[in-house]
Amino acid sequence: MSKPPAPIPLLLGRYRPERLLARGGSSMVFRARDENLGRDVAVKLFSSGSHGDVARFRAEVGVLAALRHHGVVSILDAGVDDSSPQDPRPFLVIELVEGDTLRALLEAGPLSTRRIGEVAFEVAETLEYVHARGVIHRDVTPSNIMIVDYRTRFSRPRARLTDFGIAIDATQPQEFTEETFGTAAYLSPEQVRGVALTPASDIYSLGLVLLECFTRTVAFPGAPVESALARLDRDPELPDSVPEPWRTLIRSMTLADAPDRPSAADVATAARAALRSDRENSSDLTPSGRRG
Repeated sequence: MSKPPAPIPLLLGRYRPERLLARGGSSMVFRARDENLGRDVAVKLFSSGSHGDVARFRAEVGVLAALRHHGVVSILDAGVDDSSPQDPRPFLVIELVEGDTLRALLEAGPLSTRRIGEVAFEVAETLEYVHARGVIHRDVTPSNIMIVDYRTRFSRPRARLTDFGIAIDATQPQEFTEETFGTAAYLSPEQVRGVALTPASDIYSLGLVLLECFTRTVAFPGAPVESALARLDRDPELPDSVPEPWRTLIRSMTLADAPDRPSAADVATAARAALRSDRENSSDLTPSGRRG
């Protein structure tokens, strides 16, 4: 039986962690209370960090805090928990979003082509905004896409991109270490190689996410190292069950050479056109499902 996490002190004199929501390899996410404003937030507390890590964290968080878009789960605040001076722990205060992850929806059952298309458009539109501000997410996965249902008469579920904890400022020199950041099954080939990244890296990851939405199968399964290295040997398999034009779009998004992939704006445009075509085809059907 695992031990419960140690109590977290009041952060920045206002954020009180209350309940553990998720635990990852290097961080924990808590539901917390902002005692100044009387609202619930999420706090992502990193396990530990050297003083160098903390300095880089402070430099990068300013870029992320400037992101303001309806498709981004916003960072509200940030700091360092130094209640134990020898073990400083950076943390992010994040907008608390009520909804399911795309991962949870995929595990619950198949998604309609239209629902997948809406996710494709909404995430691509968000990435266009993020990339225009010089930010690369680096971890676009089904677990980092939230499907939020506002449950009002004229609303529909919307995809929002979350967890910018390892995003980088593409306009600054990139540092490389032996550690590969991101989730192995969704890494781009250039992430695996440890070379300089461009926004095209996020496009590759989103392509793998969309492929999984259609097939409900991870394109590069296996242990992290096995999964990561597999994409250096082959392109993801696109079965005939993936309908056009999505098959062609996903193939272009997952090309091995980053410069050959479409931009986020190109993906959003293609997804919107596919959705419009699907809507027009559906309107040609009679109530019995036959064309008039």
